[in-house]
Amino acid sequence: MKILLISTLGHNPGDEFIRLGVEHVLRQVFPDAQLRPIHKQDPRTLFSGFKLRTETPHRLISPLLYRLYSAAYGRKEENYLETADLVVFAGSPFIWRSEVRLLPSTCANAEWVGPTWRRLFDTFTGKPVYNLAAGTSAFNPGQFDAALSDPEVAGFLRQALMRAELTTSRDDKTKEILGALGFQTDLIPCASLLAAKGAQLVAQDPEYVVINLMPAAAPSGRGHRGEPSKWLSTISEVVPEIEKRHPVMFVSHFPDEHEAAAKYFPGRPRFFSKDPIALMKVYSKAIYGICNRVHSGAAVASFARPVIAIGGDYRNNLIKQFGVPAFDHRELDASKLNKIVQMVETDYQTYVNTLKQSMVRTEKEYLRVINCTSTAQRCSPLALKA
Repeated sequence: MKILLISTLGHNPGDEFIRLGVEHVLRQVFPDAQLRPIHKQDPRTLFSGFKLRTETPHRLISPLLYRLYSAAYGRKEENYLETADLVVFAGSPFIWRSEVRLLPSTCANAEWVGPTWRRLFDTFTGKPVYNLAAGTSAFNPGQFDAALSDPEVAGFLRQALMRAELTTSRDDKTKEILGALGFQTDLIPCASLLAAKGAQLVAQDPEYVVINLMPAAAPSGRGHRGEPSKWLSTISEVVPEIEKRHPVMFVSHFPDEHEAAAKYFPGRPRFFSKDPIALMKVYSKAIYGICNRVHSGAAVASFARPVIAIGGDYRNNLIKQFGVPAFDHRELDASKLNKIVQMVETDYQTYVNTLKQSMVRTEKEYLRVINCTSTAQRCSPLALKA
């Protein structure tokens, strides 16, 4: 059996943490399956002869490159979408609509939609599709309204929900949006909580407090706007307080984070990589984490180590499902954050136990819905068609 995993490769470690968790549960349901991940942001990786490039092409160029490659080599090489027995979207961004008016970016026109979803709509209509850990990166209610009122976006979401045999929501806001479109989905915490199991890594002796720093406390793409001055002022006061008790380690998924850590916290240990396994090995030694990227926090949590997530959009709802603290950076000052840190340190074992229990429940829920769907049994609650 061949399972195609729509994720990223060497580009966004957070996506790969989700995929690692999905792989963990898929291996249990389909132990003999061949799992084939592709880099969704360069759909040429759907072809067997294409070698992944170190740089991902711009989203506006990527579809053209795919069409050119398909025309030149498509008949000579295996297309993994065509030969897959099951297609799994492993945490691929599912709901968004950029507020940028010039060449807007939406979930309906993303670079991978044409080569994957559209072909599943029109050509491979009988191929099973699972859409696991679906989520949203919207950051205010207006973005939800804009997505639901955009005919192209709402139409794509409905078509994808109808096409997939199984869709799960990773947070309550995603479930709410999909419910507004007429679809009821299972609410199961993000599969990234199972990333350590998927990577076959175990927690190591705790050595340092992990800090994942983004200057604006949240990704700046798709119209996001944080308050960098407020957040940097807050974290700059809190880190020295933590260092009175523990060493710190700044861990970055992207170069700008690494540069920010060097600029605002010179002399502290830093680690940067886009390799998910290399990152996971660093996260395995965390005492706890303070993370701006939710999937940095998820990676720490996957080792049952507490995390404080501090962001600027609804992705915080994702990590709240794990049972750990999550806040908008605009809600915090140094005093409040220091109290939260002290709470986590005081109730440390409680958070560890909560994460362990959450991992067990999460794994059981994914196994339940996948088993029920794969065996065509009638189970409740499942992702129901409108």
